[in-house]
Amino acid sequence: MDRIEWRKNMNEAEEEIRGGTRQLLLFFYAPEDCEGSRRTMEEVLNDQTVINLIERSAAPLKFDISKDIEMAKRYRVDLTPAFVIAGEDGVELERWVGYLPAGEFKEQLMLSKGLAAFHLNRYRDAMREFEEIVDEHPASELAPEAEFYLGLAGYRATGDTDVLAEACDNLKTNHPGSLWTKRCSVFSHLTRTLNTMYVSGGSLGGGAY
Repeated sequence: MDRIEWRKNMNEAEEEIRGGTRQLLLFFYAPEDCEGSRRTMEEVLNDQTVINLIERSAAPLKFDISKDIEMAKRYRVDLTPAFVIAGEDGVELERWVGYLPAGEFKEQLMLSKGLAAFHLNRYRDAMREFEEIVDEHPASELAPEAEFYLGLAGYRATGDTDVLAEACDNLKTNHPGSLWTKRCSVFSHLTRTLNTMYVSGGSLGGGAY
């Protein structure tokens, strides 16, 4: 079985992804006293499908917070395990915290990659990540958020408000009780006449309009 090829340092990893579409994936862990870190390392990061996804889409680095104290401070890590997605300049774009089984981990990684691309205005790249969750993992707890941002990314990429309105309709049909459906409700009446929109926030529920 293959293993994750952890990069040796930030400079090497940043240079590796420069000018491309991959991102940095920083894994912060506490091997001695964190059950979530231990299970993530033993179970999740040894899953071949997880390994393949990480190697295909990111330059991964890992940091023991008891030793890599400055890195933990830089990224304000106060809980482990923590995963941070960062761009080629090392600036954080997205993060998630806590143990997830391999299946849910892959879904979270795809969503966070999509949100990171969205923050970098790479809307087509973001749409591909969101579409995979919506199409291949419709029962996922992350599917409503992916549907919401799929509509926003589609609007940003094309200027077509019908794309956003369609995403809102899909949310009402498939996830009527979701918070993301409620957030999308202000867009459900849209036509092609909408010209501007301000969007902010991320995977932990920031504002979106």
